[in-house]
Amino acid sequence: MDHDTLFHLASRLRGQVSALTRRLRREMQVDSVQFSQLTVLGAIDQLGGDVTPSELAAAERMRSSNVAALLRTLEEQGYIKRHADPEDGRKTRVRLTEKGKRILYGNRAKREEWLAHAMQSCLTAEEREVLAAAVPLLERLARYTDAPASTSTLSTRRSSR
Repeated sequence: MDHDTLFHLASRLRGQVSALTRRLRREMQVDSVQFSQLTVLGAIDQLGGDVTPSELAAAERMRSSNVAALLRTLEEQGYIKRHADPEDGRKTRVRLTEKGKRILYGNRAKREEWLAHAMQSCLTAEEREVLAAAVPLLERLARYTDAPASTSTLSTRRSSR
């Protein structure tokens, strides 16, 4: 595949991933938490359920001050609990409470239910198989970290257009 075709594919894929993400956000339980709060709860869960605020900030590429503000709100709402690091008492760690897990998993289930229904309704059985085969590829792309985006030949080509 030549660079222009690859760039066009990347652009379309990014656009559709963004559109799907926006659509899934609309399926959130609006009376529960803000999307940014749900993102932090999800990150805590994905990082093993017990993390330092700095680990969370690094993983989510957020400023420490923004993470601190979100964690304060989540703690006030009873979704997380802070505790001293057992290996270094100077550090604070956060973990999900049962209430936090319920809100996180409930929101995930609602969005996944919508997505499963959409796939059943909008896609043929063959298309669902193609999508299933693409999931490991999307997972690999999401984990890719070898080259910084700023030095990519594709991004250089785009900026010269």
